[in-house]
Amino acid sequence: MARVKTFFIYFLVIVGFLLFSHLMIYIAINTTYQYKSVEIKTTIPMQVEVQATSVNGFAKGKVINETENEIENKYIKIECYSKHDILMGTKYIQIDKIGAKEEKEFEVRFNFNRVDRAVIDIVDENVVEEQHISEEQKVSDPERGLAAMLTAVILLWFI
Repeated sequence: MARVKTFFIYFLVIVGFLLFSHLMIYIAINTTYQYKSVEIKTTIPMQVEVQATSVNGFAKGKVINETENEIENKYIKIECYSKHDILMGTKYIQIDKIGAKEEKEFEVRFNFNRVDRAVIDIVDENVVEEQHISEEQKVSDPERGLAAMLTAVILLWFI
């Protein structure tokens, strides 16, 4: 019985360590995001904030349609630049339809290194089709999940 009790204590210590390390990794990653400068090149009012670390980031905001016309078949184009004005990558978010006097929120994640500023524009659907934009640029990059974190911790355990 004492041996089972000892193994149970070891099990609790390992699970506690995994939970603690996962929590610390989450806190360490999310406190390193910094706000980046945003340049909006469109006449449609937008509120956008971009936060990034040295390896990834996200942009979120909202488009406000103050006109009497609907906005449809457009894309929000987000270009990410380094501090030396080198284009790191571009993301596109499709705007299906925004009615008159309505607003729409958006969020996109990107995995570009050392982003310093972002340039936001709205382009037509035919421009996106002419430039042969890949589906990867139209979709938010996935977050690293719990499985990746656990794999990293297990690998560190054996090193």
